[in-house]
Amino acid sequence: MVLLESNNRHAATSRKSLDQFKELAGSPLSDWEFSQEKEGVKLYTKSDGSSITIVRGDITLKTGDKYTPREVATVATQTGCRKIWDEKFDTSEVKEMFTPLESLFWVKLKAPWPVSPRDFTGIALRDFDEDECYVSMSSVEDPAVPPVSGCVRGNLIISGWKVYKAEGGIGITYITKVDMAGSIPSSFLKSIHLQVPLCAGKVANYVTSYGFPPATLAADNVNYKRESFDHAKREFVSEVEGQGDGAQVKWLISGQMFPNGVKVTTDGTASHEIVDAEAAGKKYVIVKGIQGAVTVKINKA
Repeated sequence: MVLLESNNRHAATSRKSLDQFKELAGSPLSDWEFSQEKEGVKLYTKSDGSSITIVRGDITLKTGDKYTPREVATVATQTGCRKIWDEKFDTSEVKEMFTPLESLFWVKLKAPWPVSPRDFTGIALRDFDEDECYVSMSSVEDPAVPPVSGCVRGNLIISGWKVYKAEGGIGITYITKVDMAGSIPSSFLKSIHLQVPLCAGKVANYVTSYGFPPATLAADNVNYKRESFDHAKREFVSEVEGQGDGAQVKWLISGQMFPNGVKVTTDGTASHEIVDAEAAGKKYVIVKGIQGAVTVKINKA
């Protein structure tokens, strides 16, 4: 996918992080130290000379061609899904979406007493195509996200997902290098280094159990403001703003996530249609004729 032009004030950082992540994810496994295999995930570590270890988890979701890399990557990046598959996740907020592919976010992670919870402010950038998807995340400082009382602000040096077509299914790679900052027991730090790369397996389990939330395929002539997904309610909400003729957004819907179909409501000037997708059981939701600010809700029927 061609990366979109945007008003992202952190564009230089996000693109540098994406390049760094692609280099890490593309490095041969012989450059990594194999740690162990747990819950089907192969765990690796790598040192770049600093005091903070880079950790990696790899798994293949053996489902043939049932899912695409984009669908699996949507589960990895949608915070409503992360609440289900990441036990250390507490809460998060998308502070600003510059395009459907890049956003400024804040996230808070749980920590056992007496360790203070950690929070992070970062920039996320997605680079999706049919066979391979990348998502990179790294910390930035931004006045929109001041320090939060009771939290220690960590530094997400580099983190991301590579989701790709593999033999027999979809390969999932998760890599992260993070400075948790402040005083932290070595035992807790060690558990993080083990548990974080296991997220690759947690994402695979979520996809197998539930499918995927609405995945944005196109956003033409719109400013993409916000999106959220509530797993329990099976409710997806997107805020967009039309910017001229042909303003429309297209989402792919999982028949596994929504076995009885979906209902769509729009608040603002727009129309919508639900059509069958090429893959059995999947559908497209197309909202078009968007004029001005429109909120789209996709719920289970």
